[in-house]
Amino acid sequence: MRVHIDYNSSEPIYRQAVEQIKLMVVSGQLREGDRIPSIRELARELAINPTTAAKIYTELEHAGVLTLRQGQGAFIRNNLSLVAPKAARKIVADLAQRVIVEGLRLGLDGRTIHGIVGEELDRIAKGRS
Repeated sequence: MRVHIDYNSSEPIYRQAVEQIKLMVVSGQLREGDRIPSIRELARELAINPTTAAKIYTELEHAGVLTLRQGQGAFIRNNLSLVAPKAARKIVADLAQRVIVEGLRLGLDGRTIHGIVGEELDRIAKGRS
């Protein structure tokens, strides 16, 4: 598992890691049952405080992306059935709104934003096949 942290980013380190690990799961790089580094191992790999690594794993556990097993480690889990379709749609719509607002704020037009989202969806889908 390769997580790349941009220490100069305004996005918190834990958020960068959480989003990258989620991407690895949806793109198929990480699969159900895969063991990922322990909290201590992740902290060492990323040169971060173990408390930050624990926060990353807590977020992922709450999101249903992984399960922590005492003494065994952290494992990717299948979370497809954890969220009702209506709730999932609302979550994604809220995130899409944030992307659209940020794109417009940066001066992009709707067509460009739509194109970017489509390209990213295609890129992730290719990784899954």
